[in-house]
This record gives sequence, C-alpha cells and structure tokens, in this order.
Amino acid sequence: MAEMNVPLPLLASLLFSMMGPIGLLPLFAKSTAGADARLQKTIAVRAATFATLALAVAVFVGSAIMQSAGTSRSSLIIASGIILTLTALRNIFGSGSPQSSPAQPASEALALAPIAIPGIVTPMGVAILILFASYFPEMVDRLAILAVMVGIMLANLLAMFSAQWFMRAVGPTPLIVLGAIFGVLQAAMGVEMIVSGLGMSRLFGHP
Repeated sequence: MAEMNVPLPLLASLLFSMMGPIGLLPLFAKSTAGADARLQKTIAVRAATFATLALAVAVFVGSAIMQSAGTSRSSLIIASGIILTLTALRNIFGSGSPQSSPAQPASEALALAPIAIPGIVTPMGVAILILFASYFPEMVDRLAILAVMVGIMLANLLAMFSAQWFMRAVGPTPLIVLGAIFGVLQAAMGVEMIVSGLGMSRLFGHP
C-alpha cells in the first residue's frame, strides 16, 4: 500500500484560512438575513455541496492539467509560496474599502453565488488545492487532500447553520482577530515555501 506524503496539518490550516468559516460566517449571515430558518438550511446544504463538487473537480482535473504542463516541483512550491504571501498581505493590510453590493432577495440561488462561489471556493484556495494535488500526485495523497477538504466543508456547513446566531450574539470581532492571526501565519508559510522552492531549483545549482 502506498504511503501518504501530503502534509495534512499544513494543508488543513491553509484551506481553513482561505475557505473556512472565518470569512464565510459574515457573508452567509448577510446574504440570508431575509430568509427563514428552513430556507437558510437549504441554502447552506446546497452551498456546501456545490463547493465540494467544484473543489473535487479542481483536485483531479486542475492537477492533471498542471502535470501535463510539465511543471517542476520547485516551481510548484514557489508558486504556492507567492500565492500565500500575496493573499496574506492583502488580508493583513486590506484592499481598500469594500464596495457594498445591492442586496439580493433571499432564494436558493444564493447557494451557488455568492456563497459557494466565490464565498467558499475562493480563487486562492483553488490555486493552493491544485498545487498541492499536483505536487502529491499519488492516489492516496489525492484522497487525503479530498478528506481534508470535506472536513472543512463540514465545518462550513455547521458554521452556516449557526451564522445568524453567531453574528447576533458574538459579532465579527473574534473573526477579525482570527483572520489577522491566520494572515500572519500564511505570510510566514508563504515566505518559507518560496525560500524552499528556490533552494530546490536550478538557480542555486540544485537539480
């Protein structure tokens, strides 16, 4: 039986910070503010399902495209590090005042957009997922990546079920603090991945 190589704690922390409940809770609460409890649960289940299917496609199809391109392992590590660093810096320093979008009437269509895409399935999260799946191409590693992804989707589902209560009773402050903490960790991991990838590349005389 093949041995699993993918670093699950690293992958889980990255995906949790990019596609987990921290950013999803306020989005879901705002988007479904006019919906009753039954419709909110329906939207939550559909959003989690859509997101899981989209990410599964990214793991298998996206990584297959990356492998066919013949990218080296060092370039995958460097690309992951750059994406992580830029995403973390944007989250830490902000990207300007968010523009308010017109409120949409509460309906099941919210499950696909904006909740599943781009609320859960963020471009940065998809990129990291594809890069990890390309770097660890064995089937046992792909299944481990899928297991981590499903675990985060379950956490998202539970978060969506309690989003309205959380935002009323607790508020956004803990989410802001957690987002800042994960942002600093992301930046540190991104820099470390860039340095590691450069060390593996031919730029420094390594194969």
